[in-house]
Amino acid sequence: MSPGRWLGVAAAVLVLAVPAPALAHAGFVSSRPEPGSTLGSAPGVVELDFSEPLNRELSRATVTAPDGQRFAGFVAGDHGIRIPLSTNLQGVYRVEWTTVSTVDGHTLHGSFGFGVGVAPGPAAEGVVSDEPNRLDLLIAVARTVEDLALLLAIGMLLVGRLARREPRLGWVRLRVRPVLLVALIGGTSVVIGEALLAASGASVGAVVAYLSTGSAGLLRLLRPVTEAGALALSFTAPGTVAAATTLSLVLLAGAGHAAAVPPAWWAIGVQAVHLVSAGLWAGGILALASQRPPDGWRGPSGRALLDRFSPVALAAFGLTAAAGALRGIQEVGSLGDLVASSYGLVLLAKVLGVGLLVQLSVLAWRRVLPVPRLEAGLAVLVIGAAAVLAAFPLPPARVTALDGAGREAPGETGLPGSGDLTLGDHAGQVLVGLTLRPGVPGPNTLLLFLLPLDGEEAATGLAAEVAVDGRPLTIRQCGSTCRRAMVDLEGGERVDVEVAGPIGGSAVFHLPELPAVGGGRVLERMLDRMHRLTSYRLEETLATGLTVVRATYTALAPDRMRIEVRQESGGSDTVWIGSVRYVRDLPDGDWSRREGGPPPRVPSFIWDFFRPLRDARIVGSEVVEGHPTRIVAFFGESGATPIWFRLWIDDTGLVHRAAMRAQGHFMDHRYSGFDSPVRIEPPQGALDARGRGRGPSPSLASSYATVGSGGPRTTPRRSTEDRCASRSPG
Repeated sequence: MSPGRWLGVAAAVLVLAVPAPALAHAGFVSSRPEPGSTLGSAPGVVELDFSEPLNRELSRATVTAPDGQRFAGFVAGDHGIRIPLSTNLQGVYRVEWTTVSTVDGHTLHGSFGFGVGVAPGPAAEGVVSDEPNRLDLLIAVARTVEDLALLLAIGMLLVGRLARREPRLGWVRLRVRPVLLVALIGGTSVVIGEALLAASGASVGAVVAYLSTGSAGLLRLLRPVTEAGALALSFTAPGTVAAATTLSLVLLAGAGHAAAVPPAWWAIGVQAVHLVSAGLWAGGILALASQRPPDGWRGPSGRALLDRFSPVALAAFGLTAAAGALRGIQEVGSLGDLVASSYGLVLLAKVLGVGLLVQLSVLAWRRVLPVPRLEAGLAVLVIGAAAVLAAFPLPPARVTALDGAGREAPGETGLPGSGDLTLGDHAGQVLVGLTLRPGVPGPNTLLLFLLPLDGEEAATGLAAEVAVDGRPLTIRQCGSTCRRAMVDLEGGERVDVEVAGPIGGSAVFHLPELPAVGGGRVLERMLDRMHRLTSYRLEETLATGLTVVRATYTALAPDRMRIEVRQESGGSDTVWIGSVRYVRDLPDGDWSRREGGPPPRVPSFIWDFFRPLRDARIVGSEVVEGHPTRIVAFFGESGATPIWFRLWIDDTGLVHRAAMRAQGHFMDHRYSGFDSPVRIEPPQGALDARGRGRGPSPSLASSYATVGSGGPRTTPRRSTEDRCASRSPG
């Protein structure tokens, strides 16, 4: 068997014998709420979780509310971003995020949407940008220049050494210093470009933050330093230039996708072997192309250099092919992705270019057709393809790995199971869920669920104390959000929960008589009665743990609503009629008209989107504004978002109060004006601004009749189809 065939077999065996390790990246893993979900109420905080530690200075996310208001997030823990929301408007919310990994330094972008009271549509399912954008491609050009220069420098150093063997080939003249200068310029451009890509704009502070955070930043910072060092050594200590240039290639390997493949030392090592051997082979071809033998490449002088170069080139090609195949398997993952993804197609083009180079090299080795300049042109194309591959934010195998990461089974959380008695409240900024199991007189397991704005990682360090009728309990941690205690109960006790720290506070729970009476029938009557309403009014107080927002909703079936929002920073008025919204900022903003989007569905309520309503229990009674009510508590869940409800329901099924407790979303409602006469019409200012040729419209003050505060009146029962068609959150 020929040496070339032995080389191919050895490379194939190496590729098949070494499995591709699991992949990681600072990519999107999960969110609460989930992409494309529909909620009955806006979350108090949007949680995003990613697969790698994030650069705190440069990773960011925003949520855009239906009225255009933008909420900025912050990095929580190592892998998460949290965006607190201080709004409860119905409509479609847009989440946009950018992550910068401290492991490999790569920047990823993504977006998704969710709906509050409306379906967000298929476009909200989520998009992760795994294709290079314009700036990525510009960086790829600079990276091509840097790669070519470094590989050419290695090749020149090799060819120069071969030419100095006896008998010396005096005609070989290699100028490595200009090449090292080009490598320095290209490398510096790449590093600055990557920093600007991460910062999404020109900023000295962003460049400093990018280069000073994590191993990824350090490796990038060191690479131009070693390139500058190689250039300086070419003047003072030429014998050490090869070592400095090789170190630059190793640092280049550590700044690419390989840094995100565990174990990193193995992946970076494979990539470094790939680059250095490519320098000896492809860089050597480029160096040969820069020379002109006095009697041509088929003459004795040219043949002498080719004979010295060919054995080294073949061995280097074997290492290049084997290491490149390993990296390709790691990044592509499957043959399907090789032909179905842009990354795979570029990789195929690179492989084809390498194949042509091999054929030309074999012809030159056998002294049939030495064409170094044609080989050099192909080498440039191959190196350019490699630079484009490095520009991809997320290779196919990373996408597959991230898809699976979001489906890992969770550990114990402290959330209620089927049949448990569960209540919810908050202690400061911390959501507190209290669950009793089995919820009967006698010994019980008491579970606490604790979740602050910063998410589950921050919950791990929370210290909590629990007392029952003043008697402290011994509790132990059973998970990041879970605390557990054993307690003997009779029913009717008071449970005090104290969460320590600046974000903590106190929560008080009054237990019902045990076992608590089921509230399923009361909820059924409530759902039937509330969904037969033609109009109602609710006053909402929304506390996020950071701010308080108050709003008043006036709803008129089937698709009209007025929303008045008041908060410390101002507020807004919204008139929503069908698919048209009229919006103005307070205190004296002008009305603007916005068309498009789904209409509000009236009546509908916050609990409609968390069915099935689990573990409903009657936990007390209270008179609300003269109406005797029973308090029904139950648990709801929207994706991974746990939510506790309490409703104050009268004997006719009307809800007079509602309390919802979720992460960063502590909301209280008061309902009134059931089936009272009300008008909701377009405000005059918005109509004038549109230039409509219509008669005078009533002023804003007269556009709304006062909603009656008396008791409910009887209305004809509508068909099931009509009721379902008009539901929307209230």
